Amino acid sequence: MEGAKPLLEVRNVTKTFDKVVKALDNVSIEVGKNEIVSVVGENGAGKSTFMKIMVGVHQPDSGKMYYMGQEVPFPKNPLDALKRGISIVYQEKGVIPHLKVYQFLFLGLEEKFTKLGRLQLEKIISLARSVFEELGIKCDLVSSMYELPLSTQKMVEIARAILSIKLVVGEESKITPIIILDEPTAPLSIEERDELFSYLLSLKKSNSFIFVSHIIPEVMKFSDSIYVLRDGKLIAHHNVKLEKLSEEQLFKEIVGRESYHEVYAKYESAKIKDIDKRLVVLSIRELTKKGYYENISFDLHEGECIGLFGPAGCGKSEIARSLYGDIVADSGKIIVDNKVLKLKGEPHTRVKAGIGYFSGETGKELLLSWPIRKNISLVNFEKVTKTPLKIISVISFKAEKSLAEKIMNKLRIKAPSVETECYSLSGGNKQKVSVGKWLERSPRIMILEDPTIGIDVGAREDIYEALLEMKKNGISMILVSDDPKEYAILCDRIISIKDGVIQTTYTNEDFRKVIEL
Repeated sequence: MEGAKPLLEVRNVTKTFDKVVKALDNVSIEVGKNEIVSVVGENGAGKSTFMKIMVGVHQPDSGKMYYMGQEVPFPKNPLDALKRGISIVYQEKGVIPHLKVYQFLFLGLEEKFTKLGRLQLEKIISLARSVFEELGIKCDLVSSMYELPLSTQKMVEIARAILSIKLVVGEESKITPIIILDEPTAPLSIEERDELFSYLLSLKKSNSFIFVSHIIPEVMKFSDSIYVLRDGKLIAHHNVKLEKLSEEQLFKEIVGRESYHEVYAKYESAKIKDIDKRLVVLSIRELTKKGYYENISFDLHEGECIGLFGPAGCGKSEIARSLYGDIVADSGKIIVDNKVLKLKGEPHTRVKAGIGYFSGETGKELLLSWPIRKNISLVNFEKVTKTPLKIISVISFKAEKSLAEKIMNKLRIKAPSVETECYSLSGGNKQKVSVGKWLERSPRIMILEDPTIGIDVGAREDIYEALLEMKKNGISMILVSDDPKEYAILCDRIISIKDGVIQTTYTNEDFRKVIEL
């Protein structure tokens, strides 16, 4: 309601780390009852630090917090935040895969359901059932978490956050829970995102949400208000219910430079003309995997990027993984430079054949406990080794360091040095390390699966520029993504797939008309 007191206000928050790095500079936000408030910005803008202050992980240097107009101290720790009705669901999957659904829902709350040293299992299952009925979650309580779709896993995480608040503050309390969602849709398909947002909208009647995301269209569609952070400062605040806000304007506020259309124009020169005159480097003939896809045939030319486009479950990911050797096709042919590959080929044999694979899932791409230097060397071993005795290879640490520094400078990877362990990097910088190792390797063909999933628009541009540079150098690509704009930027042709069958093939220009870009 216009003019009503905000449920929560955080005013003029400043936070400095190591007395030097100012992560937040005089940042303020308001959260109303039954609202979805979005906080957007590039990696390093200060979003995560701000959220961690709100749940008591960090303490601010200065600032004030108000609840229903009354000043309150900042939470001292996450439990203290729960008592204020604030909880967070982090970006990284917080589920424990092999726990049963009801076990995960009450994880950490067991002492409230223990009598004479024994867990009241029937009471827990009964309460879990009533919670799911109230929140509209449909799943089997005795299933293991890993068996649930990703969107349902995220719903259970949110339900757990709401339940934790209610059990800590007491069921009789009239407090409105505030749930912070840090990039909840990053690992989800388009369909799963829609399902999750339908769920969130149904919960608005009794909860408020702070939504942190890099995906501009969903922020525009589902938010009541939007706060834009850049370099630790509040750049803009928009009341979406009252203002007319465009994606172009929001994009420009986040990155501080070009609009969407300027970005497309910048990459237009990378599109290939007269594709059919180029050398065919990959031919797929009647490739079939029962239950996933059938009779897939197309040619990929030198320096060309083809997109495999369609809804979740259409078979696009399975086609890509069959080309890389992660899935074995039942029949058909994969031909690279006129050489027929065995359908049953391990990924390392595909790399030798000139096929690389890059995914935005950095947990699969990187050894996170290793430094940047070693991760870049993984697929560039011959460039950092020497064989003084012609029998044994010896790593040249000087060559390894030099190679890593070159990639760091080229992709603007933000890290203290090449010795920085990858787990400490931001999501965008992890992905830059991943794409950097392949940029140096220069395979004949790159398979790209969600290459920019979960990272901000600025980091995406750096990765797009690296990939388009690889295209200009003659490297061919196949893209699988859930972001139509990604196809528009990277692809020369887009193959539409439905139920495992090719429907039609678009030029880049025709595809942009179809998706109204």
